[in-house]
Amino acid sequence: MSTPLTLLQRLLQRGEQPSAEDAREYSVDELARAAGSSVRNVRAYQDRGLLPPPERRGRVGVYFDSHLKRLRLINQLLERGYSSANIKELLEAWEQGRDLDHVLGLDQAIIGEWNLETPGSIGFDELRAIFGDELNDRVIDKAQALGLLLFDGECMKIPSPRLFQAGLELYRSGIPLEALLDHLGELRSDTEHLAAGIVRLIVTHLVDGRGTDLLPGAPDLQELAKVFLRLRPLAEHVVQVELARGLKLSANEMLGERVGEMLRKLEKPS
Repeated sequence: MSTPLTLLQRLLQRGEQPSAEDAREYSVDELARAAGSSVRNVRAYQDRGLLPPPERRGRVGVYFDSHLKRLRLINQLLERGYSSANIKELLEAWEQGRDLDHVLGLDQAIIGEWNLETPGSIGFDELRAIFGDELNDRVIDKAQALGLLLFDGECMKIPSPRLFQAGLELYRSGIPLEALLDHLGELRSDTEHLAAGIVRLIVTHLVDGRGTDLLPGAPDLQELAKVFLRLRPLAEHVVQVELARGLKLSANEMLGERVGEMLRKLEKPS
C-alpha cells in the first residue's frame, strides 16, 4: 500500500505541467504570495517532488499558472491533515481514475473564492509605530498563534489584510490590542463551529443523499458545484442577518441592565 506522501505525489503528477503557454509568469516570491504560502514552502514542495520545478531562464526560475494551481491544491491537502479518511478518499479516487480536481471538487465548490485573499506585509517598525508599547512579546505570540502575523524575513506577512484592517479600526476606536486578540480567539472557535454546521448541512442533504459512494462522479460534481455557488452567498447572508439580530439583542440587553441599575440607585433612600 502506498504511503500518503507517495500517493499524493502520484496524484499530483497527473495534473497539468508548466508550459510557455500558461497565461501568467511568476517569480518564486510572487508565486508564494499569490498562493498564501511562503518561499520556503514552495522550495520544500519542490524538494519533495510535489511541485514541478520552474522553467530556468539563465539563473532565474519562472513559474506559471499551473504551478499556482498545483500549490493551492497542495495547501488544501495539507490543511486536511492527512487523516485516514482523506487517504482513503485519495486511494479510491486513484483506483477510479479520477483526477485531483475531482477529489477536491466538493471542497472547492464550497470554499470557492472566499479564501483567496492576497496576503500583505508590514515592517516591524511600522507595527511598532501603530501599536506602540502594546506591541509586546506576549501580544506578538498571540497574533502569530492566530495566524494574523507571520515572520517573513525582515517583514511580517499579513495573511488576511481585511481582518488586519478591521482589527486596526477597532484598536483605533479605543479597544486594547490584547483584548482584541483574546476575543478573536473566542470568535474563531465559535465561527468554526458555525461553519462546520453549515458544511455538514449541505453535505448531508446534497451529497450523501445522492448515493453511497464516498465521492460522486464527475457529472454530479459539476452539478453540485453549481448548487454550492448559489448557496454560498445565501449562507453568508443568513449568518450576517443572524449576527445583526444577535448584536441588537445583546446591545439592548446590556443597555437595559445599565438603565435598571441606574433606576435602582435612584430608588434607594438618601
